Amino acid sequence: MEMVPHMVDMNEKYAGKGLQIIGISLDEDRNKMVQVTKQKGMTWPEYFDGSGWDNKFWKQYGSNGIPFTVLVGPGGKVLYAGHPAAGLDEAIEKAFKETPPVLVDPSVMAEANEMLSQVEQKTASGDTKAAFKLLSKVPMSAKIDAAVASRFSRAAKKLEDSANSMLADVQAQIQQGKYIEAVARLKELSAGLSGIAAGSKATAMLNSLMSDPKARAAIATDERNAKADDALEAAVRLQAQKKDELAYAQFTQIVKFFAGTDGASKAQAQVSLYEQDSAFIQKVREKAASSKAVAALHMGDNYRRAGDLVTARRKYQSVVDDFPGTSYAEQAKSALDAIANQ
Repeated sequence: MEMVPHMVDMNEKYAGKGLQIIGISLDEDRNKMVQVTKQKGMTWPEYFDGSGWDNKFWKQYGSNGIPFTVLVGPGGKVLYAGHPAAGLDEAIEKAFKETPPVLVDPSVMAEANEMLSQVEQKTASGDTKAAFKLLSKVPMSAKIDAAVASRFSRAAKKLEDSANSMLADVQAQIQQGKYIEAVARLKELSAGLSGIAAGSKATAMLNSLMSDPKARAAIATDERNAKADDALEAAVRLQAQKKDELAYAQFTQIVKFFAGTDGASKAQAQVSLYEQDSAFIQKVREKAASSKAVAALHMGDNYRRAGDLVTARRKYQSVVDDFPGTSYAEQAKSALDAIANQ
């Protein structure tokens, strides 16, 4: 227990650099052991099997009494074994110099360093926007490495002055009601400058903007307009490819689902042009009605043959009502006339 405060300090100093402490408990009461570790700030894992002094690890390593520590290097080699006050600190310092642990996958490290090199190049050439985008793509896991973290911090700080200028521009966009552009830029700045003041400021501005009902409503409207424009573009492509039936259906859907948008107004103009061609509209109606109308006509015929004229009339009338102007409606009318003349 006398060594615990020192071990806690050691853990705080070295854990972020790759030191992992694992406690081997000789206790027989697990609840008491857990209580003590919490009280003392022993946040590392503790091995406990309830065997007390018969613990297998104690028998393997602990012949010199307690406390007893074993320092194992990244390659599995025992670098120190003994009382923690008899040279453990020096052994750890030496180990970090001679056999430092690999905290990040080499491929991730290579990707991060390459990305940071590009960030530095873009910053030097004045392409701040590109530098921000690249900085936001640096793998977060690579920042565990002290060298990468330091390089990232230096790159971010060089961009901070530019970031503050950009934040002022974003504030102007917000005042002008350009919410979508402002949100996109704030997300970019928040991700790219994570961990520095400008990044925190961008995050705070983003949260504030997204909690503003007026801004949310405007963003929703802009997004709806954007979706309508995308759908209109797709319909125009179909039209250019001479796929007029598909284009007409797409224009009709835009009018239905995006009413009030500029895209819907343009789509309605195209719908009106198509509907001037009665032969085309007849063809579209026939095709749209085919499966349901044919099924209803068959059902009407079956009821008629079975002698259930009331239900047969109802089925035929549904075809007339649901598919006006089609050949199926004319067939249904003929069937109704035939029933009436029986």
